[in-house]
Order: sequence, then structure tokens, then C-alpha cells
Amino acid sequence: MLWFELGVAACGGSSSNAAAVKAPAGKGAEAEPAAKPAEAKNASPHAEPEATPGGVVTIPERCAEGQMEGICAPPKTFVEVLCGSFPKPDVALILFSKKSPFTRVYLNRNLEGWYSSGQQSTSAKLIFDEEVIVLAHLKPAKGGMVIGSGATNYDVLRLDGVCSSVEPEAISLKRPPSPKYASVPWQHLEQNVRDALLHDPGIEKADAARRKECKGTTSLGMLSPGCAKADDRLSAAIATYVTSGGTTPLPAPPPR
Repeated sequence: MLWFELGVAACGGSSSNAAAVKAPAGKGAEAEPAAKPAEAKNASPHAEPEATPGGVVTIPERCAEGQMEGICAPPKTFVEVLCGSFPKPDVALILFSKKSPFTRVYLNRNLEGWYSSGQQSTSAKLIFDEEVIVLAHLKPAKGGMVIGSGATNYDVLRLDGVCSSVEPEAISLKRPPSPKYASVPWQHLEQNVRDALLHDPGIEKADAARRKECKGTTSLGMLSPGCAKADDRLSAAIATYVTSGGTTPLPAPPPR
């Protein structure tokens, strides 16, 4: 179990690869840019200890330098820990929060991706209209060899905590009417994170339905169709909660 020493304020596995989520009120089908240079500039510039070799200790609020214009991405030290080993869906939920300053982009096609900038080796089947958080989209190195258009890849984070590298041709900056999200692995979330999420009535209802539908169906590692759908509905409820302004904590450290 990963140790986390300091959390953020809180208010509070799925079967398929991603689920569509209803857009928050006021956004509808209106397309809007994923980031604006002014928004990135206004992010908090203060230094803070975002990560240590032992794990994430705070969630950064500032944008990293060296990114392409209009991109607000977390500091490199934080990304190295976030993507340095197994996926961290608990942290991903916080980064996908409506209050997070980091740039959102969207997939314009289905594709299978791997993370080429670090040690995380989990493959990802990203899907059309999926929303992801930009972890890095660096400016090309000056004086270096230019290949193709010269644009650098996007390193991105999915809602399930998986990091992936994506070619710029597969990225759209326009928000689709109903973005899709990677399925949240409910059973892999830490208990205090699940407890916080269950304060939301929609998530509580979806979890109760999932437990009822999935009881006794996983003895051989297989989900029944009804259980799979209930899993998807729970994941969609979590995505709606987080992207509409709900907050979640970092996992609590084990008792000493």
C-alpha cells in the first residue's frame, strides 16, 4: 500500500474501458478550448514539495515551465512519482477535479498507448472523445533534429491513474458534448477515498446497485453482464461527481 503523508481537503475496477458522462450544467454541447495561456499564467507560482521518492505528498497548484503555449502541466518531479510505478487512481481523481488548473485534452480516435516517458508499463486503450489531463507537452528542443511537424508528444493521465503518451495528431483541444472517461477501479481505491465518495447520493446509490448486482458473480474472475453494467454506472457517477466540482482526499497513511 502506498504511503501518503499529506492530503488535500475532501468533501466527501470497472468492467469496460471508459464511460460517457453527462456534461455539467451550463456546458452542454458547446465546444470550448482545453486551455488558455492566461489561465496557465494565473496558476499559483509558489514552490511546494509535490512529491518525494516515497510518494505523492501534496497536489501541485502551479504550472511547469517549458510546456507548449497554452499548456498547464504539473511539475516534472510530481509526474515522475505519479507515473513511476503502478497507476494511482486516487491521485487521478484529484487532478480531474473541476478546480484543478491543469489542461484537459480529448482523443479524436481510438488507440492503444504506452507511457514512453517513465517506468509505468500499463498499456491503455484510449477511446474517441476521452478526456485526459496533460502531464507534459514540451516545447521542441532548440537546435534539435525536427521530425515530421516537429510537435512533441503529449504525456497524459487517464481517470484510472494510467499514464500514456499520445501523438499530437490524436489530440483535440475542443471539448466534446459528452466527454468519456476511463473506468475508475473502485476496488483499488483506498478506503478513505471510497468513504468520501460515498457521501455523494448518486455514488452511494450506484455502489449499492453494484453490490447487489455483483454479489457472487466474480468467483472465476468473470463479471455477469448485469454486474458489468452496474460497474460502469458507478464509474460514470464518480466521473460526474469529480468533474462537476466534487473533491476527494489523498489516501490516508496506514496506522502506525
